[in-house]
Amino acid sequence: MSDRIRVVLRWIQIKDNKEAAWDDEGEFRFQSKITTQGVSHELEFPEKGYWSISDHPRRNKVDKIDKTLFEGHPGKSLTVELSGVELDKMSADDHLENYSKEFTGHYSEWLGRHQPTDEGIGDPENMSDWRVCYDIESA
Repeated sequence: MSDRIRVVLRWIQIKDNKEAAWDDEGEFRFQSKITTQGVSHELEFPEKGYWSISDHPRRNKVDKIDKTLFEGHPGKSLTVELSGVELDKMSADDHLENYSKEFTGHYSEWLGRHQPTDEGIGDPENMSDWRVCYDIESA
């Protein structure tokens, strides 16, 4: 088993696009901050522009993102933080609920898929206005 891990964002689903009822899609940008061994690794995505995402159940998911947010040595703890903003031209931007989860112990216990349905009621990946899914895997 490798002593390196990779955190890979798989999908994002919007539950509230922060737009008026007549505006079907919001323009979203996201940020990740992965902290381990006292060092933070930050990314913004998409790299250019924004993703137009609806809150309509059939069109509210950005699937197959498969973006590596971190790859390296895990240390004794790992914190995954994700944030999103819906860009507004006429008013202040709307921020999505921030996601944060800390992993401690041996990194082999962190491996696997972290998604809105794996921890039951109160699952941290199922926030009030969006949902997120990512994998922690051996690199």
